[in-house]
Amino acid sequence: MSTEKNDAYYQELLHRWQQRTCTPTEAIELMDYLRQDVSNRTLLNELQGAFRQVTPNAAPPAADPGDRVRNALLKHIQATPVVPVQRRGKYRMLKLAAAAAILLAIAGPVTYRWWQPHHPAIPVAGKPTPVVAGTVPQKAVLTLANGEKIVLDEKGLQQLAQQNNIRTKDGQLIYEKTTGETATPQYNTLTTTAGETFPLVLADGSKIWLNASSSIRFPATFAGNERNVTLTGEAYFEIAHDAHRPFRVQTKQITVDVLGTHFNINAYADEATVNTTLLEGAVKVNSEKGSLQLAPGEQAQTNSNGSQKRITGINTDEIIAWKDGYFRFESADLTTVLKQFAHWYDLEVVYEGPVKPRKFFGMISRSSPLLNVLKLLDANNVVYSINGKKLIVKGEE
Repeated sequence: MSTEKNDAYYQELLHRWQQRTCTPTEAIELMDYLRQDVSNRTLLNELQGAFRQVTPNAAPPAADPGDRVRNALLKHIQATPVVPVQRRGKYRMLKLAAAAAILLAIAGPVTYRWWQPHHPAIPVAGKPTPVVAGTVPQKAVLTLANGEKIVLDEKGLQQLAQQNNIRTKDGQLIYEKTTGETATPQYNTLTTTAGETFPLVLADGSKIWLNASSSIRFPATFAGNERNVTLTGEAYFEIAHDAHRPFRVQTKQITVDVLGTHFNINAYADEATVNTTLLEGAVKVNSEKGSLQLAPGEQAQTNSNGSQKRITGINTDEIIAWKDGYFRFESADLTTVLKQFAHWYDLEVVYEGPVKPRKFFGMISRSSPLLNVLKLLDANNVVYSINGKKLIVKGEE
């Protein structure tokens, strides 16, 4: 495709964004283009002009926190002068392009309520091309009750098709309900590596999306009057309603009681708290110190000693963006951002001294190569280096 055709195509994307008709995927495509093609001053200046025509706080105050994000970014971008393409000024132009692109990335999914991806189709499990030196492509592993481990590549999925109640479809595992359930359930364990998610349908029809570097232990068939699973890492749940058999999710610190609902649990070992976020229905989060009953849009934060805190007004789209294939941040600090990158790209993050407090806003495709994602750190003056799988963040004055 010629340069002229590229410019015309992305010019059209910009116009559609201004009219609020472009999709989130198109917004991200425009973001990536602007980050990589900083020499296109005509398009960049038009982008700046589009932002300058919007008055922060022009719209009535809204409950949607995305409006606050948009206003803050508009104020920042409108205060930034146009920088001509010069050797000395190229970095500042890149910084502006990245900041503007972040706003483009959040404009559809965060600010405007017409995009609400609460019930997307089950994604096909996959893994982006590794970009860290020394990374070896891996796949999720299913450990059967007898200890047999099956790597869930194409060969492994064909092997699973021979199991009694397991079938595969579009890269997901589906356990089917069987007759004559045994009194003692046979537990399987699904484990993911960095850089992949995996969808699972349990024998009762409940759906689970397992995030990167996570595992879930579950019965191949449900027996008795309970449905129990054990989680490490992060997963999103859509639980089939069964009033006679409550569903329970056990982590190292909490037990979540469910009847039928949609919720997310983040129980990674490197997090300070276990976060349970409710999207629909009701759950009760139990710890050593007590219980919290959640309503939709609320989150229970449980620390290592069992103390719990209720957080209201949660942006649930941000919480479950990972299952739709995105990193999504709204006023996230640097450690929060880098933890998500570490889980996905199989990194160890090392801080060499304190870093300045800063907030990150935006949405990035998780299929993006790591080096492209880290350009957002460049644009925010975060000094870092990469040594194999280690991301070293330099301290700042």
